[in-house]
Amino acid sequence: MSIRRYLVLTLFSVLTLITFIAAIQGYKVSMSRAEKQFDQQLIDIAQTLMAVQTTTSKIGQVTQVAQQGSFAFQVWKNNTLIIKSNNAPDHLIIAPELSNNHLNKEFIFFSEVNFLNNRWRVVTLSNEQDDQNYPSISVIVAQPLQTQFALAQDLILAAVTPMIIAIVILSFLIYLIITQGLKPLHQLRTELGQRNTNDFSPLNLAVNNTELADIVITLNQLFSRLATAFQRERHFAEDAAHELKTPLSVLKINVHNITQDFSTHLSSKDLAVTANDIRHFDSVKELTNSVDRMGHVIDQILNLNRTNTSQIIQNSTRFNLNSLLQQVVAELYNDIAMKEQTIVLESDDVFLFAHEFSIHLLAINLISNANKYTPTGGKIYVSVKLINEEKNRGNKKIALCVEDSGSGIDPKEYQRIFDRFYRVGGDQHNSDVQGCGLGLTIVKHIADVHGANIELSQSTLLQGLCVVVYFKGIALEKEQGDD
Repeated sequence: MSIRRYLVLTLFSVLTLITFIAAIQGYKVSMSRAEKQFDQQLIDIAQTLMAVQTTTSKIGQVTQVAQQGSFAFQVWKNNTLIIKSNNAPDHLIIAPELSNNHLNKEFIFFSEVNFLNNRWRVVTLSNEQDDQNYPSISVIVAQPLQTQFALAQDLILAAVTPMIIAIVILSFLIYLIITQGLKPLHQLRTELGQRNTNDFSPLNLAVNNTELADIVITLNQLFSRLATAFQRERHFAEDAAHELKTPLSVLKINVHNITQDFSTHLSSKDLAVTANDIRHFDSVKELTNSVDRMGHVIDQILNLNRTNTSQIIQNSTRFNLNSLLQQVVAELYNDIAMKEQTIVLESDDVFLFAHEFSIHLLAINLISNANKYTPTGGKIYVSVKLINEEKNRGNKKIALCVEDSGSGIDPKEYQRIFDRFYRVGGDQHNSDVQGCGLGLTIVKHIADVHGANIELSQSTLLQGLCVVVYFKGIALEKEQGDD
């Protein structure tokens, strides 16, 4: 989740929650106050009716008053109904038990009763008299609870509606403010996203807030340290390989001379050959193999250092993949001929946009591995095919496939063989095969940089290992007019 979305959602949620709690509390307080106001209104009407009861009415005759509002009332004198509204019943509005208990004992009494299919809020006002010369008058005023509730709801809704509108407006303002506040971060992201992998120059980004300025300063310091470390590592790899190759070449010459001397000594008929001579000759052969293996390791480390991402991206060109594979086969033909192996190359004129040196190195390692792990007299099959992508039939991808008739690799080892310096079998690996465990690591690195995928399987044609490298979206057939 982005920072902007997190802040907007969090602030909106907190704002809504606080407003909701405030609205609930305001609703309760408003309803309580509204009920008091309605009760006071009922009392005022009852007191008004009580004050005007100076008119005498004949016994048995009830005066009805037209009532257009939502109130209903009754006036009782000495337990006889003398005045009522036209929406009030002829009987006592309040229940008999309430009348017996409270009508002539309480001056003001509130209750809730049902009549005319409504629930009513009722106030009873009585002028309880001990003197028999003065009549006892009771005034009953009622109002539907539904009317009170509707009025209260309208008032509360009128008060809450501006709060809801304010939440929407504040949410929009919060979004704009946060977006504007995070704008420098987006500029920083854009600046970093447009950089090349080997660009460690300081950021030239103008910021006007302390927090982001500190981040830019820290990043520039990090870039400086990375540039130094990158330069030091590159120089170390180049210098170490160069310094190692010189004494290694001298060592190879000396070992070769010693081997020739031992060979001459062992083949001489004039000199007696002892067991020590044979043992020393075997030691020299092991030394020769170790020197060759060391030279191979140095070459692979140099190749791995040369295939860095920045060089591949900057120096990519369009070249004929078939011609490159023919060149690789020619370079490795002596090794293939020494093991009396048969190699077949089947490829059309397919053009690839990539880093030519890296693809050349990838092909060298794949075919060289096939040569090393295929027995004498075995077969190697190299092919290049253009195939349609499964998701989009209109796009094509190129498949470079190398198969051999060797013993293959256990599928459980497929993931591990791409690790640096790992060889199948670990310490139990056959040391007769020269290698250092970097070949497929280099292949995987080159494939990843080019956005290609590698699939390993058992060859259906030769029953050995099958390695297929798929280059997606960068394969082009030979264009019209190319020679």
